[in-house]
Amino acid sequence: MNNYKSKSELEFESEVIDYLTKIGGVKQWEYKKDIKTTEQLWDNFKLILEQNNQMRLDYPLSVTEFAQVKKVISNIDTPYHAGQFLYGVNGVSEIEVDLDNGKHVFLTVFDQAQVGGGNTVYQIVNQIERPKIIDGKRDCRFDITLLINGLPIIQIELKKAFHSTRESLNQMQQYIAEKQYSGIFSTLQILIAMTPYDIRYMANTKLEDFNRAFAFNWQNEEDAHPVRSWKTFADNVLSIPMAHDLATRYMILDGTKNKESIKVMRPYQVYATKRVLDKVRQFDFQYDDGRLGYVWHTTGSGKTITSFKTAWLASRLSNVDKVVFLVDRIALTRQTADAYQAYDPVAGFEGNSGVVSDTANISDLHHKLTKKSDKNIIVTSIQKMSRYVGKDSFKPLSERILFIVDEAHRSTGDGTDNEGMLESIRNAIPNSAWVGYTGTPKFPATREIFGDILHAYTIKEAIADKNVLGFNVEFKETIEAPETSTEDDIDDTIRGSVYDFSPEHVKLVAKDIFDNWKERSNNKKYNALFTVHVGGNRASTPRAMEYFDEFAALNAKRPIEEQLKVAVSFSADTSNSDHQLTTNENLHRAISAYNDLFGTKFDMKTVKQYTDDLIRRLNKTADDGNYLDLVIVVDQLLTGFDAPELNTLYIDRTLKGGNLIQAYSRTNRIHHSVDKPFGNIVNYRWPQQNEYEMNKAFAVYSNRASADEQLTLEELKSANEKSGIISKPFSKVQSEIQEVIQKISTLTDEFVQLPPSEKAQDEVYENLKEYNRLLSQLKQYTQDDNGNPVSAYDNPEEFYNLLGITEEQEVILTTVIAGELKERRAKREDIDISQVNLSMVHIHEITINYDYLVDLIAKMADEVHDNNMKQAKNTRVEIDIEIAKSDNEKEKTKIRNFVSKIYSKEFVFDDYPAPRNVEKMNQAMDRARDNSIRQLITNFIRTWGLDNSIKPKELEKLIEKHKYGKEDLDKQGELTAIMNDARDDYKEIASENIATLSWVKYRIELRKAFYAMADQIKSGE
Repeated sequence: MNNYKSKSELEFESEVIDYLTKIGGVKQWEYKKDIKTTEQLWDNFKLILEQNNQMRLDYPLSVTEFAQVKKVISNIDTPYHAGQFLYGVNGVSEIEVDLDNGKHVFLTVFDQAQVGGGNTVYQIVNQIERPKIIDGKRDCRFDITLLINGLPIIQIELKKAFHSTRESLNQMQQYIAEKQYSGIFSTLQILIAMTPYDIRYMANTKLEDFNRAFAFNWQNEEDAHPVRSWKTFADNVLSIPMAHDLATRYMILDGTKNKESIKVMRPYQVYATKRVLDKVRQFDFQYDDGRLGYVWHTTGSGKTITSFKTAWLASRLSNVDKVVFLVDRIALTRQTADAYQAYDPVAGFEGNSGVVSDTANISDLHHKLTKKSDKNIIVTSIQKMSRYVGKDSFKPLSERILFIVDEAHRSTGDGTDNEGMLESIRNAIPNSAWVGYTGTPKFPATREIFGDILHAYTIKEAIADKNVLGFNVEFKETIEAPETSTEDDIDDTIRGSVYDFSPEHVKLVAKDIFDNWKERSNNKKYNALFTVHVGGNRASTPRAMEYFDEFAALNAKRPIEEQLKVAVSFSADTSNSDHQLTTNENLHRAISAYNDLFGTKFDMKTVKQYTDDLIRRLNKTADDGNYLDLVIVVDQLLTGFDAPELNTLYIDRTLKGGNLIQAYSRTNRIHHSVDKPFGNIVNYRWPQQNEYEMNKAFAVYSNRASADEQLTLEELKSANEKSGIISKPFSKVQSEIQEVIQKISTLTDEFVQLPPSEKAQDEVYENLKEYNRLLSQLKQYTQDDNGNPVSAYDNPEEFYNLLGITEEQEVILTTVIAGELKERRAKREDIDISQVNLSMVHIHEITINYDYLVDLIAKMADEVHDNNMKQAKNTRVEIDIEIAKSDNEKEKTKIRNFVSKIYSKEFVFDDYPAPRNVEKMNQAMDRARDNSIRQLITNFIRTWGLDNSIKPKELEKLIEKHKYGKEDLDKQGELTAIMNDARDDYKEIASENIATLSWVKYRIELRKAFYAMADQIKSGE
């Protein structure tokens, strides 16, 4: 085994390159060791483009012809647009060029049909020199770049042993921030962070969407364990054609409005898709049994993406005419069609409408199934399909149709109205093929309908991979439940219980939800769903409204900032049953209250639009940014609803098996690794029995063997906490954070100062991140292991004791020490402080006391005025502690600059003692800043000899439009005009070292100096 501990980064790099050129002993990537600059990359790309287009070109491209090609590629501004460009039209990416001889040609850059062969050229380059793009940043060199047909597609950043992939990811994030993935590098699709023992890959992304949670390990196919060895990763992922497939076939172009991005599939998604496609390829639509199998991927692990890719790739197979995606509820048809259309790489590119369509009605469905069309993926509901094949006029279809069934567990006849529908569709279209996707298969029914399991990825594996979160579950006692209850009493699908009739139960549940809202919602960062169901076949909507009214009563007693925005969602009743009138009156009342809350105008004719609007306010996509805190439902939104910013489910009903997993999984989507450590679940009925049902469900659905055999609960129950499906007890997290606090205390000399060595500072940094993670968890518990209430909001003093830290220590640690650490790290890595990934969690919100701060600044000003500098120095330390409490880096810089000017006697107040009034102090601060800006601008004009070109006030006005870090002040040639005006006399009036510059050099240097000054002014705002 190679000794990576002693290897340098460059040695590791050359070993990786060598390995990639001959993976598996076969010639793979060709190493182009002489390509080291961007210009050489363009030359190399030009050569390949000419080779691949010999039929269209009579001679090599001229400079002006190739400039058109460079322009198209350099104009790509996001990874999403790069993905669209590379995919092109029907898998062929082309660039239009006007040749010098007057001919007009389309040059092929990529052809998806030639993955792994044909004309496709696979090359590897390293240490590409990249000059800085933003002034003031450093030039850089990229480690390894994999080129396909000459364009950079995969970027690998390496770190040697004992370093972490996080450093590589940080580096790539830095490159994005510095606009380095532009020009020829704008086509990058995949970023890879690699050390000898850990490799993560992610889709390229815009800076604001960069999220390390989406950097994945590769996994073994058999057991979903992560691949740790870089060579195994290279074999599985970087070999040809797999690397090309990952960057094309297994990429998703997500065109969701305002959230356009590219997504790369995770290993289990790739494996499942491959297995389904192999089955479809081999399927004989004339003779074979259509049960191809089912994919069991736990809820929240991206089934829609996997099923879409499968549908998309299958629709391109020669033996498939149509792919029909069946959803189990009409309400989900639109949602799924929207998602599919957003993922369609053809849609929206060069005006194309794409290949995905949903169906308006049965005749539309018939038309789409029987007519030849590009739109060969059809999204429709089981109900619509069933009505279609049940019509007397239905004639057998000759088309070869692949059916993909979403949420397949609901289609297996469990007493719902879908029972038998699937079977009737299959009988009517006997030569079709069927694949099911489910997060919670029903054993053995799912297998009987779809055939054998094709691929499994359980909740246990997903939690271990950090693809979904575990759960923090509470079982609350409200009213006393009868001790002699039978299993039927407990199951509210069978009969009613004491919980259904008790008004006291409603009051206690509502009170608990309100009292612990801050804890469970992480101080209102997240929102919640509340499901209510009564037994004995009675309508549950009146009970939902009882809760709605109780919440309204509690809201009325609270100040506006503590009120919750609550809504109810259920369907209008058209059944003509005894409940119809009550249900519809209740719904009307709920809609009226909603209209009052959000200024909307829904009524009983627009219930669907009301529900859609409510969903947008719950999943935080509403355009007006006005969201809901809590939505009460009966059965709606408990499957298929996906909202990363929802973190709590309240349950007043009994749930079991797959339904329990489905409902719980509304809360466990990944969002922010610190703020959302788990999904919160709060149960309000039958505490012991529901805890038992929960453990039983988790045991079954976390074990792949469940598909084959039912293991006993005792064999599996103890594993749930161990697997991280259920959160640790409060005391365990408490002792873990106490240990971290102890380590930080030792490193910082009992929270006094940062240690001097960089190594020790890195240790503080890692421990602070762990402190944040654990504290965020602890703050979301509402009670300790003995059921005693705990709250950082209601009882912070006790919370400090539980942690073993004083309030003063915590404030210094999370403001002064953390702030100084961020500054040092930013300086060391030469990055902006806002890019240091350390946002502190506080026990309760820490904010600047402005009155106190103004008093301190005035006190220091008086001490400086009296020349009492020793005392002024001590006061300045107190000021720094108070300033550190701000999370706003600009505000901190502005106040610190002001304090510094007073301390150095650069700024003097008109009268002493200095003002103790916030408004007057702000005026003084603005005056100091204005003086300083004017001074800066005046000096700049003098230094660069612009006295006859522009006045200080005019230049100041121009800089007001500037955004930090952007070169944005020459859009209408404003800066160019200023320079041109100075051309004739800068040599006479500029400062000596500037006057000697040639005109070309003068313009380059002035531009740099100008933006550096504009940034300096903006950073102090």
